[in-house]
Amino acid sequence: MIALTLSAQLLGLGAGLIAGIFLAFSDFVMPGLDEAGPGGGGDAMRGLNRTVYKSIFLLLLKALVPLALVLALAAFLFGRPGMAIWLGLGMASHVGPVLLVTGLRNIPMNNRLQSLAGDADGTSAYWPQYVARWTGWNHVRTAGAVLTCACFLLAAIA
Repeated sequence: MIALTLSAQLLGLGAGLIAGIFLAFSDFVMPGLDEAGPGGGGDAMRGLNRTVYKSIFLLLLKALVPLALVLALAAFLFGRPGMAIWLGLGMASHVGPVLLVTGLRNIPMNNRLQSLAGDADGTSAYWPQYVARWTGWNHVRTAGAVLTCACFLLAAIA
């Protein structure tokens, strides 16, 4: 069924966009913020963290699993078990290395950075650790999003 295939391709595109955003942060956003130093980099990251909550990115990040679940059920019902399996694997790679890492690692670090707003000494002390750890966990999210993308695209041809 063409609608199932197209839907899986669109999910793959969404996961690819997420992977690209994560890659940008690992590749040049965080290094650029680090070059700005604790004051400028910390303030800029706080601004990014506030604006992400109103972004299309966050909507896409949250929507992938329920959309993939509906599509996997449809694939199963329409006799495409291979597609359903790849979609399930894609959901798992999105939940684990993307959503759980975000919620358990990156967001707590963002919250701590936010709590240091107005505390230049605290921000200066925390900033090097923040950049290194946040970026390291972001690499995990990037890999998870790339894997999710690959699974969804493989679902389209299964």
